[in-house]
Amino acid sequence: MTTPPQSVTIKPNQTTEALPMSNMSQLFDASRFPGDVKVRSNGKATVMTRCGSENGSLRLFSLWEGAILSFNRIYTQVWPLAQNEAANILLLNFCQKGRCEVVLEDGQFAFLSQGHMAVGTQQAQEEYRYPSGLYEGIELFLDLDLLAHRPYPLFQEGEVSPEGIMEHLHTSRRLYLGPTPACVQTLLDDLWQLRDSEEVGLLKLLSALLLWKVERQPLETSPAVRYFTSSQVAIARETRNILCADLSQNHTARELAERFQVAETSLKNYFRGVFGENLSTFLREVRMRRAAELLQSSELRVAEIAAQVGYENQSKFAAVFVRHFGCPPLEYRRRAHLSIADDN
Repeated sequence: MTTPPQSVTIKPNQTTEALPMSNMSQLFDASRFPGDVKVRSNGKATVMTRCGSENGSLRLFSLWEGAILSFNRIYTQVWPLAQNEAANILLLNFCQKGRCEVVLEDGQFAFLSQGHMAVGTQQAQEEYRYPSGLYEGIELFLDLDLLAHRPYPLFQEGEVSPEGIMEHLHTSRRLYLGPTPACVQTLLDDLWQLRDSEEVGLLKLLSALLLWKVERQPLETSPAVRYFTSSQVAIARETRNILCADLSQNHTARELAERFQVAETSLKNYFRGVFGENLSTFLREVRMRRAAELLQSSELRVAEIAAQVGYENQSKFAAVFVRHFGCPPLEYRRRAHLSIADDN
């Protein structure tokens, strides 16, 4: 019998004073997620896992009442959203790898990429989106109402202020999105090395130091960020769908641009802005991943696999495959079969 998943628990200190309900309780309430999201806790860390082809995990640590650290490893384009209500939560999102979609209150879109950070009180309204199907990063959730009512002693001792961070980054005007300063990135790399540990004390210290540095490190006042409209993002997404629907087809950028009645250059810019790669690079990588899957899971001849992923010329396919994987297709198949045999 499966034990029902439990949500993140924030343990109260011994006090007779009534505390307000945390706005973050709904963020990680297992009952508000689809059934394919599982939650387990060992008393130190709480792990939210999504299994299957669309998979990923969030490893959460309660630093204090109203302060949560999350290590995110997402390998899907969409992660479900639990909360719908507006909440007074300051979210600091640091991207280590991949891309994350950020929706602004004015309906525009921006994309957080490796080595960049987003800070603000705006929350996703529908779901979390990761255009490339890959996102690894660190997030800090700070419940501003609860922390104002009961300050975190470590923040007080270290002179860390959520309000000071917001003022420093001017988040009252707009979400801050820009490059992560080098000294902050160094600390993030140290934190990331602890993503599977249970050294809660060290995680608390490093998290406080991270916020201290963010609040004091000079930042770009007007970082160069490209913003996109919902229609531009929709064109990029639909272009991806068309490319991936049948890899044997060869669609040109001009053909796709004409379909959406936009300039070819504009189409390429939308696609690169959303997915972080140009059309040809993206399509080549998708084709090579699919070819590798077919080599492992089927007995199709190399020429047949080449045709299925859009290469009429087997020699050209093999040359691209070698550049991508470092070995010819048949050698890749042999190694894959040997690996499976060893596992069994």
